[in-house]
Amino acid sequence: MSHSQVSSRLRAALAGLLACAVAVGLAACGGSASSGNKKVLTVAYGSDYVFIKPQLATKWWHQVARQFEAKHPGVTVKFQPIPGGFTDIVTKLNLLYRSPSTAPDVAELPSQEVGGWASSGYLLPLDKYLGSAPWWKATPASVQAEAQYGGHTYGVSHGENTEMLYYNIPLFKKAGIPVPWQPKNWNDIITAAEKIKKVDPSIWPLWLQGGTAGGADAAQFDGDNFLLASSDPTIYEASSKKWVVDSAGLRETLGFYSEVAKRGLQAPASQLLSPNAIVNTFNFSAKGKMGIFVSGNFTAEAWSKQTCGPCFPAGGKTYGVAAIPTVNGTGHPNVGSTLGGWDLAVGAHAPNPSLAWDFIQTAQSRVNMIDAANWAGWVPPDSRYWTDPLFVKLAPKFQTAFAKILRNSRETPNLPDYSVWATGFGQATGAIIQNPSTSVSSAVSTMKSYVTGQLGANQVTTRQ
Repeated sequence: MSHSQVSSRLRAALAGLLACAVAVGLAACGGSASSGNKKVLTVAYGSDYVFIKPQLATKWWHQVARQFEAKHPGVTVKFQPIPGGFTDIVTKLNLLYRSPSTAPDVAELPSQEVGGWASSGYLLPLDKYLGSAPWWKATPASVQAEAQYGGHTYGVSHGENTEMLYYNIPLFKKAGIPVPWQPKNWNDIITAAEKIKKVDPSIWPLWLQGGTAGGADAAQFDGDNFLLASSDPTIYEASSKKWVVDSAGLRETLGFYSEVAKRGLQAPASQLLSPNAIVNTFNFSAKGKMGIFVSGNFTAEAWSKQTCGPCFPAGGKTYGVAAIPTVNGTGHPNVGSTLGGWDLAVGAHAPNPSLAWDFIQTAQSRVNMIDAANWAGWVPPDSRYWTDPLFVKLAPKFQTAFAKILRNSRETPNLPDYSVWATGFGQATGAIIQNPSTSVSSAVSTMKSYVTGQLGANQVTTRQ
């Protein structure tokens, strides 16, 4: 998964230059081209970060390519694998998209960044293709909307992430906490964590990551979940077209971080702020190091025999999952989950858009879509497959639970400046994690200062 950002970007840049050098005389480096009587379709994807294991990413993409090439004997798929973590993928794609000669025909994109690339004219609107796709009709409206920008759809969901609270069943029983567990509010979470700390001080009571090392993707898997379950979940105020940098919801969320940190209930700051924090839960949970942690179904899938990242056959008996409640227990109990994932998009300069779309159609077939969900840790975007045995049997208790909350989950904005807001939010959570004495007001000020400095005072607002 994620590596050092500097070294990863250097490797990515060198890999790109090498790929271009090799491609000279055969095909343009990016963009479909012809080689003799053959057409070349270029496809860019995250080779390390997106799937649970790099080997599974390679297996899946080549599986789709073989099927596609069988249907199109005159076409060869040329891959542009992008190593490194989330920020490495975004950085490399930004470089590729700057020139039509390097832009991929098809790319795997994080949903949070689609608006930026669409607004820059890098992506092709897919509206005219969508009506004939049966899997699109079975995709919930909230998922369809995640790649919409300016009234057009620029990508289709490759797979979705939702988040819940994992809890250690044997540890809960030892601490006298009834299971199955469903906290009614955030205070119930803190109370459970305190009981865990008392019964076994060697355990990390609550894993609540933060900081900026994981990029915009990190916010989706930690604090955004609680912000969306707060009394004011607004990130972007549509009426004023401004980003929210201070609100009751932000203060409640940062207040929750503060309580966890001040009471000594969090995991070590070095772990929570690591660029690998999202995936380090796989091993730590399998080792029984965590009492409660926020994660997606990818953690449970990582334990399965099919992925073994690591193998943890006792995972289903060791951990239960509970929906993240609202701050005071009011409203719908399942609103506390972000909705976001990875999309498939066609480049605006693809010489043969219909061919690129057909590659996506191949990728979105039943088996390919479910394989991607199982190997990357997603819920399939096609709701018909949420109860499909091929999906459910990988991790029965978990797959069903994470699919169930999808319809009530909320997407984070896919607007171009979301990454700026997410970085500011990460600076605020990171400040509290690093120094538990940091006040909520100070954390809010840190966020406000950064976002305002990046976007300008006329682009931010407060809702206090």
